[in-house]
Amino acid sequence: MRAICGWIVALVVLAACTNGAPALDPAPSPSSTPTPTADLKLRLAASTARAFVEAIGRQDFVRAFVLLDAQSRAELKDADELRRQYEAVRAISLATTATVQLRGGLLYQAEQASATLVNRWESRLVGSFEVTATLKLVRDPADATWRVRWTRDAIIPGLAGGILRMERQTTTRGAIYAADGTPLATQLEFTTVGVQRGAIASADEERRMLELLAQMTQLAPEAIKAKYAQQPEHWFTPVADVDEAVIEQHYDEIERFAAIGLRPRFQRHYPQPDLAPHVVGFVGFIPPESLAAYRARGFEGDERVGLMGVEAGADALLGGAPGGVLKLFSGGHLTVLAERPAVPGQDVTLTISPALQLSVQRLLGERRGAAVVLRAGDAAVLAMASWPTFSQTHITEQVIQAGALLNRATQGQYPPGSTFKMVTLAAGIGEGVTTLDEVFRDPGFWDGYGADFRKACWLRGGHGRVTLAAGLTASCNVVFYEVGKRLQEKSAYVLGAYARKFGFGTPTGIELPEAAGLVPDPDWKRQALGEAWTGGDTVNLAVGQGFLLATPLQVARMTAAIANGGLLHRPYVIASPRPGDRPSPSALSLAPATLQAIRQGMIGVTRDARLGTTAYRFVGFDYCFQAEGGVIPCSRIPARQRAAARRLIVAGKSGTAQAGGNAKPFAWFTAYAPADAPEIVVTVLLENMGEGSSYAAPVVRQIIEAYYGLPISPTPRDRRANE
Repeated sequence: MRAICGWIVALVVLAACTNGAPALDPAPSPSSTPTPTADLKLRLAASTARAFVEAIGRQDFVRAFVLLDAQSRAELKDADELRRQYEAVRAISLATTATVQLRGGLLYQAEQASATLVNRWESRLVGSFEVTATLKLVRDPADATWRVRWTRDAIIPGLAGGILRMERQTTTRGAIYAADGTPLATQLEFTTVGVQRGAIASADEERRMLELLAQMTQLAPEAIKAKYAQQPEHWFTPVADVDEAVIEQHYDEIERFAAIGLRPRFQRHYPQPDLAPHVVGFVGFIPPESLAAYRARGFEGDERVGLMGVEAGADALLGGAPGGVLKLFSGGHLTVLAERPAVPGQDVTLTISPALQLSVQRLLGERRGAAVVLRAGDAAVLAMASWPTFSQTHITEQVIQAGALLNRATQGQYPPGSTFKMVTLAAGIGEGVTTLDEVFRDPGFWDGYGADFRKACWLRGGHGRVTLAAGLTASCNVVFYEVGKRLQEKSAYVLGAYARKFGFGTPTGIELPEAAGLVPDPDWKRQALGEAWTGGDTVNLAVGQGFLLATPLQVARMTAAIANGGLLHRPYVIASPRPGDRPSPSALSLAPATLQAIRQGMIGVTRDARLGTTAYRFVGFDYCFQAEGGVIPCSRIPARQRAAARRLIVAGKSGTAQAGGNAKPFAWFTAYAPADAPEIVVTVLLENMGEGSSYAAPVVRQIIEAYYGLPISPTPRDRRANE
């Protein structure tokens, strides 16, 4: 946008003009009825007024300068100075657009005329406002032409001998609280008194102003003057932070000096700097790439805004909107031209449970990766941890270089491995390429595309004869390679379509910065790599490998949809205020038998001693619900009642995703509990750790134990290759 951005002109023109607009008719002289000669003079004056306003509208200040009388030209010296006068008003008022309109007729008397101008501005800080000014014209006796007698009063009455100033009203940033009311981010407020050098009218006024400031700040007048003396004249130069009581005591005196400004200054405070730092986030100076957008909202550019976590994701809600008052000091009087109060930021309460959050952080430990805990019914985030982590009070370059600011739960993108097999099962049944009753044969390898393209099952000797649901329990690659091949034969796009239906390949919509992940298909591969899609791509996709990428939150969201009966909710971390336009969940639209088969297969993962990939990690996990509430070891229930007791059963799925090269695989485990009436979903991803059942599953078990207040099982030391 150009510096003036067009003084948009709306002119009332003469009837003689070809566009047929209404005439700018001459008004009667205050002293006499115009003669035909006087009428001609008025029409010529109107033509000059119109030409001047048109020139201002085109930003043709050279043409506008030519239309000025000799006195005005001498005072301004050149057209650039005329331009600067208009630009200064626009800059001070923070105007994005400005219009000027000639209104009514001209007044004429003794070779002078005047026209009424309506000047309108659209300010990004105080909104729309307008003033009515007068454009004066004089008749040059030398050549009988009409000229504009210009002063700054033609822009705003009183501006010629006055000072225009915009006083900002900084908003207060809202606080962030945990679900139990624990403060996670608050605002400490100070008041800064400062000086705008260009608003000092005289040396005597400056002397009296310095005396007042010295009394308020206990600084020497010379020290105060040194702070602003070399600064640009329109800048607000901070002098000192002052107590509110001092401001109140001297407020009437402060108001007498146009050059003195008061600005609130806020400092963000994080009472629990190590609690969910990736979720809460932090504030900082506006990044250069975002500066234009913030200035368009009325920000000056030196404010602190949310840069990460909820601080960033809910910045508009927390930060509110600045306000301001546009004031004109002229002739000893103060005129408020426009004002709009600041909109204070709103407090937000998160869904995060501090006790569970701390447990999840401790259990994830110093293993590079992420853990997510959702409420199964609506995907509310109960805990979210990422490591490496940081403290909000100690963000150093070393912390940044270590990648600690990346929230791996929402921004880390990884191949999901076998956690994706629930999608492949659903696609296979939904597209009719297999049935729940079909029995597959797994000899330990798959030659679906010929012996030259043989793919191995993770279990060297194979799983033998297994059904589709049992293949999910055993995470049998051969079963899912075959289903993938059949889906490819039907359409190379169909498996990707199911992946998107389960929430992959698009942001979840959580109020945090997040990555979209990637669901590859033939169009993507052709555009991104310039290569054709092959059957091998679909077969790899069927087991969660190849080009597929997902975030831990996306995997947790999918798991929650399976747990709650097929509703894919948008995860959320802000409990209140809740937006009124929160979208309804989308349905997976799975047949009840398909959903039941997926859930039974996931129960088998932790319970089936023969096929379950993580059953050995849940040995000893034998807990029952008491009738009066709470969970206890089943061994404490009388033997005759134990068989009828409701057990705490975990349904889950492990995943081991190849990382490429010689790097160790990414270890996944995603689960929900209790299996019969799901309350929570837990997903853990460990980078370059190894097998999902060996490393990620024990962490999920520990988090579930923490949620139910059970003894935390020890981290196993043994290793077992599963997937």
